Amino acid sequence: MAETPRANHRRRPLLWRILRARSRLFLCAFAGVAVGLLPLPWRDVTRALLGWNAFALFYLLVSAEQMARSTLATMRHRAQLQDEGRLVILVFTIATGCATLGAIVAELGPVKDLQGASKTAHVGLAALTVVSSWLFIHLAFALHYAHEFYLERASAPDRPAELRGGLMFPGTAQPGYIDFLYFAYVIGVACQTADVSTSSTTMRAVALAQGVLAFFFNTAILALMVNIAAGLV
Repeated sequence: MAETPRANHRRRPLLWRILRARSRLFLCAFAGVAVGLLPLPWRDVTRALLGWNAFALFYLLVSAEQMARSTLATMRHRAQLQDEGRLVILVFTIATGCATLGAIVAELGPVKDLQGASKTAHVGLAALTVVSSWLFIHLAFALHYAHEFYLERASAPDRPAELRGGLMFPGTAQPGYIDFLYFAYVIGVACQTADVSTSSTTMRAVALAQGVLAFFFNTAILALMVNIAAGLV
């Protein structure tokens, strides 16, 4: 009997499987590191923030293109390939995104002593980092929800259709990426869910973690924006 692509994938080393399943993420990370290491006459924290923004914006664009071309079949296939290490990757990306807030504080440190274009550039980079970090973090959750949903559906075929997957979207039996983006970004904005119901402990745990993170992250962003505004005065 011929070996399936997934079975062949499982025969490879774990690290190779994780890299192969998330090639776009790691390629964008490589691009970000390359930008951050450019020999520019700026402080280390400034170059680090430039690298982060390059990574986050590249990944947002690549993910948007990938999601626009995806079908339900490709979503299921991607969920199977990215099964291993998905929680570790999620935690790492979220931690990295949150760490940028500390870098923003360091970047804004000398702003009051700067003038003209240099001051504008520092404040602009800090503001861009706030936006890119917020978008990136909640995109990571949206992708995690999507893949977790279809993994749960595949692992519990005997459960009622409306209960499989851990999330129930009103009027939508086969949710696509736009549905998961809606769910994740509503939590990111309001720190609570909207009309989507959770029906599994796993999804509730992830939604709880995102809601708590969103509350503290949004509070930190508000404080940073006040700091940025003060730096312009």
